[in-house]
Amino acid sequence: MNKDEQRIQKHLGGPHQANSEPKGPYWKRAHKSGFFWISVFFILLAMAIFILTDGFLFRPRQSTPPAPTTL
Repeated sequence: MNKDEQRIQKHLGGPHQANSEPKGPYWKRAHKSGFFWISVFFILLAMAIFILTDGFLFRPRQSTPPAPTTL
């Protein structure tokens, strides 16, 4: 097996038996992987934390002084 065939097999998802073909491209098969879904969960969790904490801003924002009231 030459380097081109090895590169193509690696791109298609690794070695396979001679009479079997991959069941689809890797990017479609990746959605069945547990690692993929764990990664998606942590990415969405990080996005939610970032949004809910106002961009990781743990200190209060500087507030403007109240407008003076006239009597």
